[in-house]
Amino acid sequence: MSIVERIKEKCKEQKTSMNALEKLLGFGNGSIRLWDKKIPGSDKVILVARQLNVSIDWLLTGKEFSDLTLEEKKLVELYRNTNDIGQPLTMKHAEDVQYALPRSDQTQEQPSSNSQIG
Repeated sequence: MSIVERIKEKCKEQKTSMNALEKLLGFGNGSIRLWDKKIPGSDKVILVARQLNVSIDWLLTGKEFSDLTLEEKKLVELYRNTNDIGQPLTMKHAEDVQYALPRSDQTQEQPSSNSQIG
């Protein structure tokens, strides 16, 4: 299945059309149908994926990351569905929680203040 077929499938599931999707995103009429012949820019793929609430991986390949738990998937969707202000706040909150709570696979040692790895 091609990227255009996947977009068409998701539009049908969401009871909309590719033309309506193009109009909503400010794309030219019929431009998505050309994506099987002309590779779209990453900015356009990202906009379509967000609007259809699918991963970029699924949109491009038809495959998902299967190793995420339901909770992890929910966290990713919450992050993706917020705006440019909410995304950094979501990350900051997750990092704060990570550093505040002891983890079973680590010693009780706190990370150094300049550490970026959890």
